[in-house]
Amino acid sequence: MPTSVQAAIVYSRQLAQTDSNGISSTLGIAFYNDALQAMTRDLINRGIDAAQTQESYRDLTTDNPNTYLWPTDMFSLKTIEVNWSDTDAQNYIQAHPLDVANTQNQSFSWLRANQSQQEPLFDNRGDQFEIFPRPTSTNAQGIRIFYFLTPTEVTHVGAAINYPQTLDYRALSAKMTALYYKSQNDDKMAAIYDAEYLSRIEKIIKILAPSSQQPIAPKSLSITGWAY
Repeated sequence: MPTSVQAAIVYSRQLAQTDSNGISSTLGIAFYNDALQAMTRDLINRGIDAAQTQESYRDLTTDNPNTYLWPTDMFSLKTIEVNWSDTDAQNYIQAHPLDVANTQNQSFSWLRANQSQQEPLFDNRGDQFEIFPRPTSTNAQGIRIFYFLTPTEVTHVGAAINYPQTLDYRALSAKMTALYYKSQNDDKMAAIYDAEYLSRIEKIIKILAPSSQQPIAPKSLSITGWAY
């Protein structure tokens, strides 16, 4: 049976040594959603795929500048690729972020016209981005975006906690308890449970970081007579 949000709320009450009068279901849901966003963000910032991934496409245009909106449900970008000619998967080329403070003394206009299509760049501008160079022809679904979905906030205590938060939902409870103490203007106790939350996050990372665990394959020793 999936672990529900109620379990995280109950444990946060136990940590805070209070009951439903101190952390009501309504307040508990608010704390949970806050903690969910924080935990997802903290895991992603540490290189962990902590949210579901989504694949989205944009059509290349010849507009100048050729800017595009990010997906509305994007939480964090994973990678972006560009295909200048068709929709064959093998022809998409990964684009690299452009540092606007380090364009090697070249203007945006120069990059729009002269950047190599084999080394595309993109500039993140909040809710939109631009691809360099500017396409010389349109291409349906020429941009492929891989991104992390924004975590779905819960509206009732019976909602299930999703992976990877299920690895240690009490990490969420620790963060919720820290938020509770912050609401009580008790910075000392809030810091204690923030530290507990971060400690649990680091333990989760040790589980999630390795891509796989495989047995070591035995190998025979290559020894010749010259070894003695």
